[in-house]
Amino acid sequence: MSSHPDDTTKPAVVVRNLRRAYGERVVIDSLNLQIGRGEFVALLGESGCGKTTLLRALCGLDAIDGGAIDGPRRPAVVFQEPRLLPWESLLRNVSLGLPPRPQSEERARAALAEVGLGERLGDWPRNLSGGQAQRVALARALVQEPRLLLLDEPFAALDALTRIRMQRLVKRLVEHHRPGVLLVTHDVDEAIALADRALVMRDGAIAGEYVVSSYAHDALRDTLLAELGVGVES
Repeated sequence: MSSHPDDTTKPAVVVRNLRRAYGERVVIDSLNLQIGRGEFVALLGESGCGKTTLLRALCGLDAIDGGAIDGPRRPAVVFQEPRLLPWESLLRNVSLGLPPRPQSEERARAALAEVGLGERLGDWPRNLSGGQAQRVALARALVQEPRLLLLDEPFAALDALTRIRMQRLVKRLVEHHRPGVLLVTHDVDEAIALADRALVMRDGAIAGEYVVSSYAHDALRDTLLAELGVGVES
């Protein structure tokens, strides 16, 4: 797998004055967001604040009622569940989204090797651990060399050690392939460990924005927890 050098100066996605309502209930209101190529952005917020609705709009899975999204028609997505096809091999699971060309299988093989599963090409999803299955899902997303990668709490179901390994793997792969990344997470420490910017969503809009490198870890952690309504004990 190799990064595409073209079009790297164009933002991965630009969202302008986005609005989404379900009947009279407004879920997203006048939301603005820009993510650059190679930039890793974490999105935090309480349940019901609109994070999932925003992600679905960026995926094209949910209609919008106002504003505009300037981004790829089909961004790559990794969900909390790997969503692998149980009747297909790992190699086929990764290559399914690629055009039927001779080099597609080679790209899928390289993608699986990159996530440490190069020796399991003919294996089946049922034989994988949770972390291994998520690695296949990540390979399937990155084999497309996406301009925008959406991560919807992909590590939430993993044990603590596997989660740390996956976080490090994702960080390394993103640095290599340079997609713009939006990670939806409830984990403040995960946001600080992975992201260039941490955004806090509240009442359907971006209520806070923090450049991670500008803060000491503990100070940013306390600030984000306070933004999320979690008091910090003295």
